[in-house]
Amino acid sequence: MKNNFFRTDLNLNGRWWHRFLFIVFIICFIALLGVSISSSIDDAQLPEYSKVGMLSERMDDKIRLIGDLVKPDEKIAVYEHNLYGTYNGKSFYSGNGGWLLKQEYYCAKNISDKVEEISAKTGVNYYKGDLNLVQLNEFKKYLSQNNAQCVQVLELDSFERYGNVKKALSWGLEADDMAVWKVSIIKTVLSVLQQIFFIVLGFLVVMVIYYKIILYIIFGSKKIDNNKDSKKL
Repeated sequence: MKNNFFRTDLNLNGRWWHRFLFIVFIICFIALLGVSISSSIDDAQLPEYSKVGMLSERMDDKIRLIGDLVKPDEKIAVYEHNLYGTYNGKSFYSGNGGWLLKQEYYCAKNISDKVEEISAKTGVNYYKGDLNLVQLNEFKKYLSQNNAQCVQVLELDSFERYGNVKKALSWGLEADDMAVWKVSIIKTVLSVLQQIFFIVLGFLVVMVIYYKIILYIIFGSKKIDNNKDSKKL
């Protein structure tokens, strides 16, 4: 039995309303496809990233800023979703790994043994423990107990607690468990193809409904006299 999915027996190309619906169908398909991809880009959902390692794996005995541990085309975050999305016009990443890259976070293995060197480098000779300022030896012990990997230069703003001290070295807690991410062309392409697939699938469903249900309701399944019917529609 010959497949007649497109109902060639109805001479649809000769009907103005079918041509009109076809044009609307194509315009909607192109518009939806463009809006979907554009929306993903505007919402920072593209490009997609792949994890290329952990930030801690790049640390050695040399004291370096977090920004020096990451290449220009890389980003740092605990999870991939931290790289995407915006709030009040600002990206979530700016408040996550992106923020860390701009701070004075000094990292190295056995960071507790390098506090004096960091103090000499930064000129900061005050140390913050869990809450208050502490002595150097107590701060080093505090870092060891917490398996710290980074120390940050922290701006202090509480006069009652810290007096006239404006800056102190503090445990760089936010740098823990940070992964390094890089744009993945493969994942990005697959993401776009996935969007296209679901849009195409949706429009195929519309086509099936149109040809197999709507036209069936209007004309039925039997062949009709095209000349006679074209005079009516």
